[in-house]
Amino acid sequence: MEVMHAPGNSVSIISTVPSKAPDRSVKYVFRTSDRATFEAVQLWEGEHQAYSVCMSAQAGCRYGCTHCATTFARTPFVRNLQAEEITSAVGQLEEHVRAQQGPLVWVDFAGVGDAAANWTHVTTAAKAILGRELARHVKVTSIAPQAWVRNLLKPKSWLPDRLMFSLHGANAAQRRVVIPRADDPSTVLPLWATVAEMRPVVVNYVLCEHNTRPEDETALTRLLAPYAGCFSILRLSSFNPVLGSPLRPSTREAEFIAALTRDLDGWTVSHHLSAGRETAAACGQLRAEILDLAPPAKRPEL
Repeated sequence: MEVMHAPGNSVSIISTVPSKAPDRSVKYVFRTSDRATFEAVQLWEGEHQAYSVCMSAQAGCRYGCTHCATTFARTPFVRNLQAEEITSAVGQLEEHVRAQQGPLVWVDFAGVGDAAANWTHVTTAAKAILGRELARHVKVTSIAPQAWVRNLLKPKSWLPDRLMFSLHGANAAQRRVVIPRADDPSTVLPLWATVAEMRPVVVNYVLCEHNTRPEDETALTRLLAPYAGCFSILRLSSFNPVLGSPLRPSTREAEFIAALTRDLDGWTVSHHLSAGRETAAACGQLRAEILDLAPPAKRPEL
């Protein structure tokens, strides 16, 4: 395995994996000076004819989301990434493509970890990325806990250019099947809507067996109908199965998507078909495969 060191930087690329699919993506695993590992993915944005980067906020994650490979790794959480480490990693990837396209189209904090759990370092890194013109825009994807969202709403708080918030259920119990620490949707949606008055916000919903039943179509429509015209998009995302996850892909994707598209007046509904099934691009999946961080063997009963 080739190890690439960047003089003066605190992180090194230890693996580079070009996509086998025709999407021109390139996946990277980085290692810090204390041997923590994290991922980044260089993504081809066909509409812009240029690359963006999906960036990690942490070396691992504490949230325990059941659709994420990081949760089922031997080392699910190591530590938060420092702002300098994030900026260094983005700078190395931007250097690869600058000659052909200029700055990255955007950096999206949607990789391993949640930006909300490391917000001080993420905001410092984001400001540096924009200030050094490594990228034109910064996006943030998060489970968007209400305490963090309330901080975003404080006067003079820094906000990214765009945000995507993870819903994944029409009620608290259903949402917590995917995000064990999730807030009740009825509590956080009004806060999300307030953020959406200041920045474009996408609502993301992963399509699994347990949350795409006919009754879920009705529940989700009732939950979201009052917010027509508020959010940019409702993104219905196909589930990318990962080793260890108890979740299963939905067999009713087409019916569920059709029902929401038909019944949610004032919403733009889109379907995100996961390329990760072919490219090992789920959060933590590449890191787990390359570094052999598979789930630990079950301990024998004493």
